[in-house]
Amino acid sequence: MLDVSANAGMAKDMLLWDVTFRFATITILLLTAALSIRDARHLLQGRLATALCICLASMLANTLPAALDPPVAWQAIAWFVHIPNIGLLWLFGLSLMVDGFRLEPWHWAVLAAQFVMLSALQYGLMTENDLVIFWFVIINRVIGLSVLAHLFWVSIKDYRDDLVEGRRSTRLWFMLASSIAALIIVGGETLQYFISGAAPDPEWFKIARVLIIFPITVFTAHWFLRVLPEQFLFESVQPSVALEPAVAPKDHATHARLVSAMEEGLLYREHGLGIGDLAAKLSVPEHQLRALINKGLGYRNFAAFLNQYRLAEAKIALADPEQARTPILTIAIDVGYASLATFNRAFKSEEGVTPSAYRTEALEAAVQS
Repeated sequence: MLDVSANAGMAKDMLLWDVTFRFATITILLLTAALSIRDARHLLQGRLATALCICLASMLANTLPAALDPPVAWQAIAWFVHIPNIGLLWLFGLSLMVDGFRLEPWHWAVLAAQFVMLSALQYGLMTENDLVIFWFVIINRVIGLSVLAHLFWVSIKDYRDDLVEGRRSTRLWFMLASSIAALIIVGGETLQYFISGAAPDPEWFKIARVLIIFPITVFTAHWFLRVLPEQFLFESVQPSVALEPAVAPKDHATHARLVSAMEEGLLYREHGLGIGDLAAKLSVPEHQLRALINKGLGYRNFAAFLNQYRLAEAKIALADPEQARTPILTIAIDVGYASLATFNRAFKSEEGVTPSAYRTEALEAAVQS
């Protein structure tokens, strides 16, 4: 009798914890979605944040404890809306970390693949062959884990060269925490599938999922929500005029050394040059050089700063009739790129055409003149 009472009490406690954190998290997510669409719908990041928050709220609504006996219609709608949550987390993270990020057809293909497979599994549109279902589940899990691993890698890869301090700290803590949490959840779901097959998730796993998502959601709300002191005074505040980047007087000497190192010393040609390496060569603190290139010169990442010099020299070489037979790979290596693929991406992003197309047009123009 005591065991039954103890188990009932424990189940009641677990349900209380679950409901408390679950509905608090759903409320914060929906509020963040509303603010994102209100204030940042003109940005890709804002639209992705809105969709991601709605998807995560739907996932939590879809996995309500059995004791609450949610309506079937509620579960069906929540299931349908929650499907792309991992893919949207991946795209939202990339939109924050990668300058000039745009949605490409292959991004949509990843979302579509997850949607089709999960919908087919949920609503029995596929064959009832257990082996086929097993492999579809595994493929879906592999896709989810792969995109999360990719986000984790991007968060770390460009950390050193990121010149925007706010984004740099976000890259290190928030994106890594989100990536790791999502990897734990997806990995746990995959392990649970191997152990129990298609059996529903146990209650403890549902609570664990909520407890992992809750602190990240609170951190996100802290990041998004802002209360201006002027709002308590009921006075309008004139928006400040955005100023063009300008080198501060105290940085003029460092700026002069930087320009000299780039234009006369041609340091940008050095393969693998990082901002720490450049700071050491200029004998200035790294944080000071970061601030100069970001706030003084207006560059958001170190690669964009180097590309200014590398692409300028590359365009001169590509347009030079004397170098018409020099391989493009040779030019790319000479100006500091480690591979032709990296050079092609940077060149097309800047000029809108490939290096070979640029060379052809430039040489034809030279002949005509």
